[in-house]
Amino acid sequence: MWGHRESVTCIPWQVEVFTLSTGAWRSPYTSNLPRNSIEFDYDNTVVIDGMLYWLATNRITADGGFQSYNLLISFDMTSEEFREVNLPDSLAHQSISGLTIYKLRESLVVLERDVEANDLVFPVWTMEDDLKSFTKLFTINIPDNVSEVCVMGFRKTGEPIIDSLPRYPEWTGSLAVSEPCSKSISSLGINGRDFSHYVYSYIKSLLLL
Repeated sequence: MWGHRESVTCIPWQVEVFTLSTGAWRSPYTSNLPRNSIEFDYDNTVVIDGMLYWLATNRITADGGFQSYNLLISFDMTSEEFREVNLPDSLAHQSISGLTIYKLRESLVVLERDVEANDLVFPVWTMEDDLKSFTKLFTINIPDNVSEVCVMGFRKTGEPIIDSLPRYPEWTGSLAVSEPCSKSISSLGINGRDFSHYVYSYIKSLLLL
């Protein structure tokens, strides 16, 4: 799709809000829609305190070619306004496939897939309240006996939940909890085929809009 980006930038965004109280769709209160050059990663969405966040990429024309950078797009469900949130340079200028956003307690965090000294690590960045700065909270370190991992989310207490795949001969995936301070991993006793687990947060009630 990127190869034809210049031919579709004239197509405007169409945004509608579904109101549960009326059971109908309507236009948002404001018209400040995202720029047409922005591509959303719809699999990377987080809701925190009445705000929706998407991981996105902005692809612009520069020096006769294209340049792109990653960012966050927020949508306020009260004012129904969109807003762009810039990421640190180390996150903005890498492949978007190496980034994931999560909710940690009541904060948004960006998980980065990286390699340090030939070891796979996952630095975790938290967004500050001003939406203008990010701070590295900790780094998830992967033990030598694990060949691959997938971070599934976080516990209420903040520990990352991971789906780990041990090295041969086991090749059986299992859910575990990473301890950032001790750099250890504790199994939850839930095993299965490699990367066959799903983790979802539990919410007791819904907010009527």
